[in-house]
Amino acid sequence: MLPTNTILRRTLLLILLVPASGCRSGDDATGSQWVGRTVPSLDIIPLERVGPTPTLEGRLTLLNFWGTWCPPCRRELPGLVRLASRLDAEPRFQLIAVSCGGRGRDDLDQLREETTAFLASAGLTLEVWADPTGRTRQAFASQLGFSAYPTSYLIGPDATVLAVWQGYSSTVEAEIARAVAAALKQLPAPAETSSSATD
Repeated sequence: MLPTNTILRRTLLLILLVPASGCRSGDDATGSQWVGRTVPSLDIIPLERVGPTPTLEGRLTLLNFWGTWCPPCRRELPGLVRLASRLDAEPRFQLIAVSCGGRGRDDLDQLREETTAFLASAGLTLEVWADPTGRTRQAFASQLGFSAYPTSYLIGPDATVLAVWQGYSSTVEAEIARAVAAALKQLPAPAETSSSATD
């Protein structure tokens, strides 16, 4: 067993390395080596309210790590919001956008202020999540190759990775939309609720 101070140093180094890679432009929709792997548990909180951590099981999830400080993230996010808006009535889909500060641990008040200001200036309506301790980013970095902002994971209802996009390109919105549409076609249709009484 490693000494506690060694574990703490390694954990801190890993947390610091994730944002050190910075944000990335360009077409980098790689990540096929992570497809099929199980997603680690999320340790995120709603940025604007008190509530439970979202669940991945049973829904197709687009999980996006982004930051207001990251120009490629700022260009990508409106497209993801458009996609989520088009699928607003689709109960089998959810977008989980995790706003991240420029360091491993985030100051929640500062993150809330910067995120709210960005969303207002961009005219975006979106429920935003935060990873204030950096644990979720650390888990994704060590288990699923998270190394740059923005990064999006398309996650199946069984909590396995279907696709990964790292970095931003002008074609990423269309690529993600096609992948989401294809994945939704593979899912069972949502259960119909009947309003008629049975005899």
